[in-house]
Amino acid sequence: MSRTDILSTWVPAAANSAIQGCWSRLRLSSLATLVLGAFVLLPATSSALQAKEISMQDNQGQYQPYTPGMKLPEGVFPPMQGYTHEDLVGAAAKRAEAVLKRGGVDPTLIRESLIALAKHFNQALEAQNVEYQISTWYQKPYANPADRDKSVADMAETFGALAVRAATESLKGSPLLDQDRELLGEYISSAGDGVHDLIAGLEKPGA
Repeated sequence: MSRTDILSTWVPAAANSAIQGCWSRLRLSSLATLVLGAFVLLPATSSALQAKEISMQDNQGQYQPYTPGMKLPEGVFPPMQGYTHEDLVGAAAKRAEAVLKRGGVDPTLIRESLIALAKHFNQALEAQNVEYQISTWYQKPYANPADRDKSVADMAETFGALAVRAATESLKGSPLLDQDRELLGEYISSAGDGVHDLIAGLEKPGA
């Protein structure tokens, strides 16, 4: 099986390309209206990488974190330092926490909200094996160097949008919903921005 075939199994077949158009809008003021008005969650994300879902799971369907010496499918690279699921969750939480602190939200509620965000986002990351995707799409050979930059930009948007959806889902039943709608919109979008900017940093020299 070629690397293209392997990597083409990364994103669920049920996904659609609408998320790319949504991402730029979600980073603007319309986010609060889209997310909070009817509390409608984003559809399942699709990757502009035009990939399908690869199986990095065991027979019980559980995600397999990488361990040194672990045998990976041909063409798949192990997670890179700084771009693991833990790093992505941290990037989303750091931005989101800053928004809540500026908004004067109670520290206990901030902590509970970030725990919920981390839980939902980590589940979403594991479901799509994102840390393997980032490493593989970044390190795989490209005939045209510009294609690597395009892959990085696409991943930044796609997985930033994944963080937006996770932040939205984490608000179900949360006391945060009693906060100002503008603050909530900023909270949600900041999680996506944190992840987007971390991944986009791969395009910078020395990344």
